[in-house]
Amino acid sequence: MNKAVNEGEIFTLSGLVPYQAGRIVNMDIINDAKMKFVVMAFDAGTGLSEHAAPGEALIFGLDGEGIIGYEGKEHRIKAGENFKFAKNGRHYVKAEGKFKMALLLTLED
Repeated sequence: MNKAVNEGEIFTLSGLVPYQAGRIVNMDIINDAKMKFVVMAFDAGTGLSEHAAPGEALIFGLDGEGIIGYEGKEHRIKAGENFKFAKNGRHYVKAEGKFKMALLLTLED
């Protein structure tokens, strides 16, 4: 587990990554052979191009609002909302304004 998360201490996922002008900032909290858990901060106007999920995934909206494109349809997601991708699901992420999210990705052999 990432050293930024300390045992026995309260923290916020959204507080782990700062916004940076014109950039996407990410931090792996867990990254092993079976699972990846990442926190991401998207500055306004940034995003991830369309790609396929290598495993099932859950998105957790942490701050602001973003757009999840999934299998040809756009979905607005905001803080407190969640979204699921199927394995190999085609998706992208866009941030019109600032947006933070967490990603839980299952990985299979």
